[in-house]
Formats: sequence, structure tokens, C-alpha cells
Amino acid sequence: MMAAQALPLLREVSRLEAPLEELRALQPPLQSVPLSELREQAAELRLGPLFRLLSENPWEQTALCVSILERLLQALEPVHVARNFRSDLQRGLTHPNDSVKLLTLSQVGRIVENSDAVTEILNNAELLKQIVCCIGGENLSVAKAAIKSLSRMSLTRAGLEAFFESNLLDDLKSVMKTNDIVRYRVYELIVEISSVSPESLNYCTTSGLVTQLLKELTGEDVLVRATCIEMVTSLACTHHGRQYLAQEGVIDQISNIIVGADTDPFASFYLPGLVKFFGNLAIMDR
Repeated sequence: MMAAQALPLLREVSRLEAPLEELRALQPPLQSVPLSELREQAAELRLGPLFRLLSENPWEQTALCVSILERLLQALEPVHVARNFRSDLQRGLTHPNDSVKLLTLSQVGRIVENSDAVTEILNNAELLKQIVCCIGGENLSVAKAAIKSLSRMSLTRAGLEAFFESNLLDDLKSVMKTNDIVRYRVYELIVEISSVSPESLNYCTTSGLVTQLLKELTGEDVLVRATCIEMVTSLACTHHGRQYLAQEGVIDQISNIIVGADTDPFASFYLPGLVKFFGNLAIMDR
């Protein structure tokens, strides 16, 4: 089935209130249409009605719309998606169905990787807030996709400023309070951003979140300590990160933890991570 043949079915879906049969008919053949053909017909693709159908929530209808939109959106340039489906993206991030959130975050991912389109995201405070909120959800795939987009967005000075010099930082700190798991996810994001460059690390340390992570190393909870040492090890894999940890006395602090491990009955939980930390340092310093 060629793209030109799919368009009448798509138009039929657009004009009906409950087009379940039409969606069923459109979805399978649409997957076989080459993206190059869909791109040629991009001006004819009316996706607004498909986004509106997502709000009605019947399970099968939602699943079909997600599958169809996933295919059709690939045919559109990221900057077009960012400018023309702004409100749809915002609604998608708060949708109760995780597959809709994942569809939306996949588009956010395309946008933040495009230098012409990323500004549309950086200037949309509400959308950024919703992406941060996705880190606090129960679905790990959704959280990972949100972390990936925020990390990618922060590769530029404009992205760092949008993240750390706005209310978004407060939103991130608020989401951290959800539970321990979400707090670790935020640490993971901060370490990813910090590892990019000295400038990125400076933004993260100024936020107070790196300091908060480092304090967890000496906390009473051995499981928290074990998790955080892994993240600190990731930071130590960069030259500027290792330099920062040395300046802050963290490397000496970790040495002292190892010395004290002899008398700690729970040391087996975190000692392998500490050994790995110093193992990585030794490799990096060769």
C-alpha cells in the first residue's frame, strides 16, 4: 500500500467520532509504507484528529493511535513537530497511558537532538516541567526516556541555563522527594550532565545536587551508600570529575570508608563498589 493510498483512510479517520474500524484498517499497511514516501506526502498528513482521539482513552483505540502516530511523526521534521504539536506534546506527557508518554518522549528526543528545533523546547517552561515530572513516575522506561532527553538538552549552554537558571531546578528538587528510587534517578541525571564538561559540572555543583549526592556516601543506609558510590564512580571516569572529587576530599573520604569497613558487618553491601571506584582511578591514572 503506497502513501497516496493511505491518505484517504487517514482522512476518513479524521472525520469520524469513533473510527475504530478505520484505525484497524489503517495501522497494518501503514507500517509497510517507506518513510521516504510518507515524507513526500507530509503536507497532507493531518495528525490533529489522531492526537484528539488519544484523549478518549479506550484501550484499543489508544494503542492503534499510538502505533499510527509513531509512524507518521517519523515522516515530519522535528522542528515542524515542535511548532505544530506543542499542546499535544504537553497533553501526551500527562496522559494516564504510559505508551502515550513514551510516544511523546520519543518526539521530545528527536526535537532535543535537532539544533533548529531544540529552542522550541527550551522556551516551553510547561513542557520542560512535565518532562521532569516524568522522572517521578512508576514506569522505568518513561523515566529513562525523560532523563535521556533532559541530559541531551543540557549539552549546550542554552540548555544548561534553561535547566539550572529557572524554576525547573525547583521542580527537579521537588520530584526528588517522591521516594528513594526517584532520588537516585535524579542523581543519575545530574551525574550524566556533570560528566560532559567542567562547565556542566559547575552548573550541577552550584545547584547543590552534587553535594547532596556526595553526602549520601557517609549516610547510615548501606544500600543508599552502595547505589551512590556507583554514580560517583561514573563521575570519576572523567578528568574534570576526578579533579573535582579530589579537591572536595571525596577520594580521601572513600579511602577512610574502606579502612573502617573492617568493623562494619554490612560492608559487603558497599565494599565492592568502593574497590571498583579505586580500580577505575588506577586505570584512568595510567
